[in-house]
Amino acid sequence: MKGGVFESVSADEPQKVDTSTLSWRLRLAKRELYMKAVFLRSFLRSRLSRRPLVFVLGDSHVGIFLKRKPFLVHWFGPATAYNLKSPDSTTKSGRRLSGIMKYLVRPDDKVLMVFGEIDCRVHIYNQWVIGKGSVTLEDVIEETVASYGAVLDRLYRRCVDFYVASAPPAAREGNVYGVPNYPPEEARGIINRVFNEKLSEYCGRRGYRFIDVYSRVADDEGFIREEYSCDDGTHLKNEAVAFFEEGLGLGNRGGT
Repeated sequence: MKGGVFESVSADEPQKVDTSTLSWRLRLAKRELYMKAVFLRSFLRSRLSRRPLVFVLGDSHVGIFLKRKPFLVHWFGPATAYNLKSPDSTTKSGRRLSGIMKYLVRPDDKVLMVFGEIDCRVHIYNQWVIGKGSVTLEDVIEETVASYGAVLDRLYRRCVDFYVASAPPAAREGNVYGVPNYPPEEARGIINRVFNEKLSEYCGRRGYRFIDVYSRVADDEGFIREEYSCDDGTHLKNEAVAFFEEGLGLGNRGGT
């Protein structure tokens, strides 16, 4: 499975996804069971060998790290960077993060934070439209980064050895889920670019380590370059892992 486990719509599937169907719910349930099984197996193996881990925490873009050493993947569902600080979000992402930090991460482990793509693709533009001119797109992006930054600040205070991944370039995928106020292509390219600029600036001011994979895999319009894009146009191929390994100081291990 690896990266492909999270592809939403492939080339031979319909262009709209009905998330209310039983088949879709079964697909999500199967995905979650698979992720939990991989997590448990990898966690037990690593602790038996007592080797340090890289906990990869985030949305569906964690999929490219599955079954690769020394990564331990924990999928938070469709979690957003903005709501990560809230213990009462629909994905319970804040509670999950706190539990992992408290019970699983050891002092010699690293943590890679992989959040923000869903904010860029869905929520930022929607909030701007809802604002009806009272805020700019940049205002919404800065608010999103500040909310995410509050979580990063907590990790710093807990002395967690963490890294912050850039959001991937914009998706070519259309509005397959029928979300309200889905951004047009030109807006998507701008939002992802500015989000990463703001997040990089925030990390720079705080001294946090930011891994800029975006600039390595984006084309001139701010979308994923074809050689790094899965069929759905949203997720990165496994080849992009090498850039993260470089940013983490791991080298290109490529193990399973």
